[in-house]
Amino acid sequence: MAEPVRRRRSEARANRTRIIDAAIGAFAADPDASMDDVARAAGVVRRTVYAHFPSREALVEGIADEASAALVASFGADIPRPERPDLALAVLALLTWPVGDRFRMLLTFARKELGEQRMLDLMEPARAPTIALVEQGQRDGLFSSYLPAGLLVAMTEAVTMTLLDQANKGGIRDSGESFGVTSLVLLGVPPERAAAVVEEAWAWIRDSAGPSVSTAGPDRR
Repeated sequence: MAEPVRRRRSEARANRTRIIDAAIGAFAADPDASMDDVARAAGVVRRTVYAHFPSREALVEGIADEASAALVASFGADIPRPERPDLALAVLALLTWPVGDRFRMLLTFARKELGEQRMLDLMEPARAPTIALVEQGQRDGLFSSYLPAGLLVAMTEAVTMTLLDQANKGGIRDSGESFGVTSLVLLGVPPERAAAVVEEAWAWIRDSAGPSVSTAGPDRR
């Protein structure tokens, strides 16, 4: 009796994931895509979509929740964090950029539906640990102290939205290097030094990643 229940739950989870992935693609191609369009893209009947998401608004919220969960997962990636705050922030920038890159279609249509605050709330999992790193970097003299750490991180979040918007428009095509460099420059790191730290971060990720951990970015060895 337990096995059929487990199988049904597994199938339900797989369908939900398939629908979310299909919706991301459908909405990226057409912000006005309907639930029928999503069902066709997912290869399921319309009833299955509505069983998981009773409305388009619920589906958009589901995508937002998935983005937040993916951000949390990226922070828990099986890669040790460097002790040096500037390098640690660069590593986090490179690890989290793919999450924003995958879900950046939210900026094209969901900002109006979800509201600015909901979009900022998606970054909540990253906020506290990032502030802690900035505070440490300020104490160590690596980052400027011209503004409080919380305000600097808020500025970084606003820039993140801008960079993702530019990625939507084709203005950014890298694997997070722009995000990493910009984040460090906002903290007072000179641009040339910031670029070198991001290079170092890629090397750290590759050296720290096990064979089962996928790393993006060009090979710089």
